[in-house]
Amino acid sequence: MSDQLNNFSKELQANLHPTSEYHQKLVQKGLLLYRQNHVYKKQYNPPTYISGKVQDVIPVDVTLNMNEPLNSQCSCPQEGICRHQLALFFSAYSENSSVFEWVQEWKSQDQSFDILKTVKRASDLLNEAVPPDLSKGIDAWLHYFKQTFEDANISNEYFLETSVKRNYRRLLDFIPVEREWKPLYRLFAAYEALKWLNGVCVENEFHGLSSLFDFLLQEAEESLNQLSVTSAPFAFDPYIQYLRDDSHFLIESSSYFYSSLFHFYRLLWSRLFRSSSWRHDEWNRWNERLIHDINTKEKIEIPNIMAFIHLSFLEEDDDRALSFLKELMNDDPTLILFMPFWIEELKIQKAFQRQYRYINCALAMLPLFFQDTNSSYERQSFTRLFLQSIGEAALMEKNPYLLEKVYRGLLPYSYYKYDSYLFSQKKFREWVELQHLSAKEIDLIDKEKLTIIAKEAPQMVMPLYHEAIEHLISSRNRSSYKKAVRYLKKLRTVYKKRNRMLDWDRFFNHLVNRTKRLRAFQEECRKGKLIDVE
Repeated sequence: MSDQLNNFSKELQANLHPTSEYHQKLVQKGLLLYRQNHVYKKQYNPPTYISGKVQDVIPVDVTLNMNEPLNSQCSCPQEGICRHQLALFFSAYSENSSVFEWVQEWKSQDQSFDILKTVKRASDLLNEAVPPDLSKGIDAWLHYFKQTFEDANISNEYFLETSVKRNYRRLLDFIPVEREWKPLYRLFAAYEALKWLNGVCVENEFHGLSSLFDFLLQEAEESLNQLSVTSAPFAFDPYIQYLRDDSHFLIESSSYFYSSLFHFYRLLWSRLFRSSSWRHDEWNRWNERLIHDINTKEKIEIPNIMAFIHLSFLEEDDDRALSFLKELMNDDPTLILFMPFWIEELKIQKAFQRQYRYINCALAMLPLFFQDTNSSYERQSFTRLFLQSIGEAALMEKNPYLLEKVYRGLLPYSYYKYDSYLFSQKKFREWVELQHLSAKEIDLIDKEKLTIIAKEAPQMVMPLYHEAIEHLISSRNRSSYKKAVRYLKKLRTVYKKRNRMLDWDRFFNHLVNRTKRLRAFQEECRKGKLIDVE
């Protein structure tokens, strides 16, 4: 099997590009799962297959095809090579070879690419774009940005991602030396790169570059955060005016990455265009567009409505914003993915009463969203993002009832958060109900918490032990019987602490009579001294 695994390894290295940020993250996640011992039940089916399970948010089944690595299978929703396939590969590969050396060899492929990347033809040097002269104004910037992206390789998505990042870094090599101009220049570079990239993706039907759009968004957000904490000099006026007029591109353009464009639009109007008159004019613009579309019975575009909702949010017209949001989310529950941004903005502003309204609106739509979304990974990702946006500590202090409502609404993906919350608040009855709801075996429940509750509120843990005992006895095997006896002893201790030994005797005598034919169980009870030995 080692020969097949080595061939599989080489094929894998050939299909994972060390210069791709997406592939870098894929390998990192696969390594993490492997190193955390999340691979189990590994089976070899020579000469073709290796199968196993990988414990992630939910356990997945993985099968590696030694002959055709790209035809390997995983029960997760991701297409192509996924982190679970890599985790199983690393686990199998580690038995005869060094995973560390495999990673180093894979990374070394990037070195030759870097060397070639620095070599330029004479014609390239002659035609190389000239960096902008600040004194010549915004047109010089735009001309330079356009020139820089003209040589990008758009033959496929992988080369396009590499070209865009290389050209973007080239733009930043000529960032202005003046400190106040740096974030504005960086914002322009990200904005123009995103505009150009969107056009290329639409023209060539590229759908797999979401990570690149996220990268440009992150660059823009960091720049906007810097710009938002300083006063803009008058020299910025034409640049900001250009962005303000041109920002409609983000809403009105065709795109496979609408959510990224809309998020960029929200960032600009939330962080940069803070004049109340500007925002009111923009609100009027979208309002007139909606009225026109309604009167002429034209199709109302969702991006236009979302822009109108965002401006209503900025105008603090929450009645209007939430009304439109509820109506839209009834038709498309995935629009709830836009809610955490507004909720976090209100957290930052400490506008808590407004924030509670948006949280409650989102909670009302959660059942539809979870029902509409088949991917458990997407639900888990939304849960993390939503909890991050609400500010759990502040909500715990100011509105613990709403925080508990959030945890309940996000179950089962908020299980650990809700579990900790209930325990910290000494809501032991609700804590036990949560264990029942999650159908967790008692062995998997936090033993320290179980012990503390057994001391402080022993009556609460009794149902857990009763249920576990019944389940173990019904399994009808020796190891289950041994566990059942162990839990029976703990249950007897709880009855004793509550001075209910008569109830224990009635329960246990009934159990013994009911299981007379289960000789192995009766024998374990005698070994555990639950039944007197004659």
